Amino acid sequence: HVVGKDCTAVSGPRCIPCETGTFMNKPNGLTKCFSCFSCDPGSGLSIKQNCTSESDTVCDVLHGYFCKSWTDSSGCSTAAKHSACKPGQRIKLPGTSRDDTVCENCEEGTFSPHGLNCTLWTQ
Repeated sequence: HVVGKDCTAVSGPRCIPCETGTFMNKPNGLTKCFSCFSCDPGSGLSIKQNCTSESDTVCDVLHGYFCKSWTDSSGCSTAAKHSACKPGQRIKLPGTSRDDTVCENCEEGTFSPHGLNCTLWTQ
């Protein structure tokens, strides 16, 4: 709720509920609710928890993305695609929802044309 009408000498303030698409998560004297965050699938985000009149939207990341900016209260606000390893490298650690892919160079005597796994040279 937010203030719909200020208090007077004879009455307290009149509170009104937040409209759909807005929320208020703390006691306040404000006249406008906060806008709900939008989890944009084009930016690698998905909805983990919908916005309610008392809490903001909580976003998660889509498969193939990792979160670059994370908070416990609102989830992920910025995501990026997992990096692809270059030819001559392999995937040391696959990307997760919290971390990017970690690549490493192939050892001497091995190769990787697609940046996935290192294969021994043919003798």
